[in-house]
Amino acid sequence: MAFGFNTPRFLGIDFGTVSIKAVEIVLKDNKPVLVNYGRVHVDEADYIDQNNREDSYEEKTIGYLKMLKESMKPESASAYMAMSAFTGLIFFIELPLMDETELKEAIRFEARKYIPSPLEEIALSWKVTGIVDTPENGKQMEVLLVSALNKEIERYQRYALETGFTIDTLELETFSLTRSLIGDKQGTFLIIDIGSCATNLILVDNGIVKMSRNLNTGGKDVTHTIQESLNITYERAVSLKKSGKNFFTAKETTFTFLSLQSIAEEALRMIASYRTKHPERVFEKVILSGGTAHFPGITEYYAELLQLAVERGNPWERITYDPKLEPFIREFESSFSVAVGLALTGVDNLLAEEKNKKNPLIAKKKFSFKDIFTKELT
Repeated sequence: MAFGFNTPRFLGIDFGTVSIKAVEIVLKDNKPVLVNYGRVHVDEADYIDQNNREDSYEEKTIGYLKMLKESMKPESASAYMAMSAFTGLIFFIELPLMDETELKEAIRFEARKYIPSPLEEIALSWKVTGIVDTPENGKQMEVLLVSALNKEIERYQRYALETGFTIDTLELETFSLTRSLIGDKQGTFLIIDIGSCATNLILVDNGIVKMSRNLNTGGKDVTHTIQESLNITYERAVSLKKSGKNFFTAKETTFTFLSLQSIAEEALRMIASYRTKHPERVFEKVILSGGTAHFPGITEYYAELLQLAVERGNPWERITYDPKLEPFIREFESSFSVAVGLALTGVDNLLAEEKNKKNPLIAKKKFSFKDIFTKELT
């Protein structure tokens, strides 16, 4: 559905396992405004096929993207796209203070310890995020490293090429989620993004991703638990899951959601690890995202397990939209977190450019992952 405002437009496209989602945003009076959105369902069989029939999966994904483009008819031919968190690695290293030339060599050496693939097969980018004073080694540079396989990047480039898009930014969905759900908010947060087949846990401190973990469990496992506990069909379990019933407090039967418990256990490990290194940091809250974030009772469930405030994320917090879209926003709220975060990349870049033009001496350039996969260690 398009509403039509002036350009420039920023189009974010999220390739999920059960649907491809997109939003198109414009900047009006320095505020992001939703002007277009779309969602196309992906057949589960096509996702399963990708492990054995890669070419077929790519062709079908391109077909779905063409369907989405045809239904939306976006005005922007340039898109911001996200890769699954599973396709890349995010990690921090600490290095002694050094110049850029020395840093490049040190990163090459350190990267080999963390990345299982040959450096020739990956794209790697980094950013010095701060200086930390360690008891053992004194002042150290804290460096964020992000890597992805070249073949994965090329796959998304083919998606764009075959559908008539150009890629403005290609990033891991980890950063898109952080941008839409936290943005510039100060404090320490944990995002738990529960997708259909996988879960992404992201620890963010003052807007910077500090830790990231991926688990092979998601909303489908919750559905399977309901199916097996009630001895019903999978389709019926899906229907019950969306019915609004709170299975955490159901008296007629006992449900043990092992998948949700495993997510909580990993979350607790991440929180404990970060508190050990940064005992002065206080966690503001846990933010749930993804379709399962709408599962009745899940916020209370995690609040009890994690002993922290838990809320469902709202990626539309910074976005202005037609009040008539309120039912859509409420229904799919956190499911569009990645797509919204991608589109906001363009908005943030434009605002930063305008700020630099007005006051280049004091304007602070925000770290952008626009070129996250373009730095090469040569």
